[in-house]
Amino acid sequence: MSVPRFREKFTSKPFFNPSDFLGYMKKIGALSDRPAPRGVILGYQNSLFKYVVENYKTSAAEGYFGSYLRYIDEPFAGSGQVAIAANFGIGAPAAAFIIEELIAWGVQEFISMGMAGSLRKDLPPGSLVLCTSAFRDEGTSHHYVEHDEPAYPDPELTSRLEKALRARNLDFSKGPTWTTDAIYRETPAEVVGYRDLGALVVEMEASALFTIAKFRNVPIASCFSISDTLAELEWRPEFHSDTTREGLEKLFHAAVDALMA
Repeated sequence: MSVPRFREKFTSKPFFNPSDFLGYMKKIGALSDRPAPRGVILGYQNSLFKYVVENYKTSAAEGYFGSYLRYIDEPFAGSGQVAIAANFGIGAPAAAFIIEELIAWGVQEFISMGMAGSLRKDLPPGSLVLCTSAFRDEGTSHHYVEHDEPAYPDPELTSRLEKALRARNLDFSKGPTWTTDAIYRETPAEVVGYRDLGALVVEMEASALFTIAKFRNVPIASCFSISDTLAELEWRPEFHSDTTREGLEKLFHAAVDALMA
């Protein structure tokens, strides 16, 4: 069985769009009048969100977006131009839900950053990775474009993020990711297969986000801090290590630099 089941989907209009939902939110008084930030960092780890809130002046978005989005007001130039969205869940469906509504709200560009599992022995936990493409092994993107369409980040924003990483003298690798919904069904055959295709890491959001951003004509880039490894064909987790946490913090600073460039 292919996804989606009905091929007519790609030539049919949906019943409603994210802008229709936000129109409903505004009608019932749940949408703030404050303008959307120009750029948003999509985060998935509570530790990063806590780090940002504790170390920088931020303000919560009011109304509907207030539960997961905070404007970064200081010390960065251009108060309110950049925000971080977090605590909304993990995986392609959750990330797709968020990016669709933020695009409809008026956000102009995105950087997705989170943890990823390494597929290579030379990328231990704490390593940083700049994503150049994604293998689509999740279900969400297949409801936007045909299954053989590639998933790439925006080249210009990715270049800005790379320059920001280099400007901060950070060591990082560049390469593809394998995106899957089924974190507890990752197998040795898949690790070997995707590694042979060039994938450096495995995670749960990138290919869906790249596909949706292209579909909506909005730039996105992505980067990862290695939190665990499958490179030896056994699982070694280090989600709560200092190096993993510090990797996310380093990526956050570079992401803000890139969005403000």
